[in-house]
Amino acid sequence: MAGTHGYLAPEFVYRNELTTKSDVYSFGVLLLELISGRKPSQTGECIEWQSIFEWATPLVQSHRYTELLDPVITDIPNAGQIQKVVDLVYTCTQHVPSMRPRMSYVVHQLQQLELKVVSEAGRGAVGSSSAMSLEVESAS
Repeated sequence: MAGTHGYLAPEFVYRNELTTKSDVYSFGVLLLELISGRKPSQTGECIEWQSIFEWATPLVQSHRYTELLDPVITDIPNAGQIQKVVDLVYTCTQHVPSMRPRMSYVVHQLQQLELKVVSEAGRGAVGSSSAMSLEVESAS
């Protein structure tokens, strides 16, 4: 069994165990990757290797949620809405699998936020440099 570095849950990396909660972990990583535009792990100018969470955690701890967003996102939602997405990311990526939610809960939370990514040109490809907006509406 093989996986992509950065998406693998700790229980798989250390004990070779895979469960549905491992998928929830991977989805949490993917969700952070989508809102930040960063890879799950990458090298930087002054560091050899950094995970997306090593980069994001100081921003989250200092409540600088808008700094987590991909620079191509031009229509920035309020920090409270971003915080809800980030809280979901961190809930999905708990180290203890039993602390992670079911995927049905994750889907429900995202549906409540009604996240939409819209390209300025009306059609943008993932990874393209076109300006994008992130519209977040809370469902009542």
